[in-house]
Amino acid sequence: MQENDDIIAGYEANHKPFKVIDNTKEKIKSQKNLLQNKIKGVDTMRKNCYKRTDGRWQYSKQQRGYRYYAIANTYRELLEKIPKIKPILITSIKHKTRKTNQFTFVQYYQFYIDNFVKNKKIGKETIKAWQRQLTQDITPNFKLLKLEDITAERIQNFIDNIPYERKQEVLYQRITKVLKKAYATGKIKRDITLGIEKPKRQHKQERTPLTIIEQIKLLKEAKKNKKLFPFVVFSIIVGSRREETLKFNLLTDIDEKRLTIHIKGTKTSNADRYVHVTKEFISFLKKNLPKNKFEFNKSYPTNYLGEIFKKLKINACLHSLRHTCSANLYFLGANDKYRQMQLGHASIVTTNDIYTNIKENISKRRLRLLYGNLYPKFD
Repeated sequence: MQENDDIIAGYEANHKPFKVIDNTKEKIKSQKNLLQNKIKGVDTMRKNCYKRTDGRWQYSKQQRGYRYYAIANTYRELLEKIPKIKPILITSIKHKTRKTNQFTFVQYYQFYIDNFVKNKKIGKETIKAWQRQLTQDITPNFKLLKLEDITAERIQNFIDNIPYERKQEVLYQRITKVLKKAYATGKIKRDITLGIEKPKRQHKQERTPLTIIEQIKLLKEAKKNKKLFPFVVFSIIVGSRREETLKFNLLTDIDEKRLTIHIKGTKTSNADRYVHVTKEFISFLKKNLPKNKFEFNKSYPTNYLGEIFKKLKINACLHSLRHTCSANLYFLGANDKYRQMQLGHASIVTTNDIYTNIKENISKRRLRLLYGNLYPKFD
């Protein structure tokens, strides 16, 4: 026994003691941490796992702009698939799958354009105008504002600070349409449009028909411009809107047998229409439209006619030609329904209350002397 004790004492004197216990403690700690992390990972995974109606299991998660998605037949298979999921970058999120509190006003405005404006029968220029105003006016002022945080005061201040009266009116109409749709579909809790005041024009130009003397002066002055003259006559005889007139094509939109022309309108349900014309009017168009259509952009007639009206000291604008057409048809004996269909109004009330604001009575004889047989006969 003494010999054994001496051997052990000599061995301990010549060798350092082993740290077996310390190493095992560190290993146990690290293993515990790994297990805890795995348990946490499993717990977070389980939160995003659910059983589908078809009996399979699904994992779905969105985090930091990425989507994690997997499907398996059993729960165990799903847990094995989760670590191997390749995240997908979310480039666009549909409105239906997005929560209201994550939606900004700008995003919902874009959603409204895509789902409600583009689906209507309106012109491409109108859709472009919606998109342009969203990019240039709405986005810089409401970029990060959530839809649920929008207030009537914020909208009112924005509209009041717009320098142009016409632009104020247009943006007011479009913003209120968007907000009313958001309220109707439950995206916002209250109708804040009730607290937004409609902008009023301080210098609104009255749109009334031209008198017979004003019509004579206008036609005489417009005749000096070969491009503008047929546009003016077309607008007074047909009563089309500016965009509708510029879309007209002599080759495709005229039926000489039926004596009708096709007006491609989109503003109302009756805007796309066929208008009865005379042989004399068709001959006038063939003579004055050498390339079978009006060759200028939409700002040209507006600006040039504005200069003519200023020169002649006539308080009118391009749209006054449409009012003049309605009044002339009235004096020539056309009934209310005929005028409504020719002008493309959705309601006959608009034709009678707004487009028959007569400044003076004009006899049939004076109109026939001025326009000849360009207007149809209603006797």
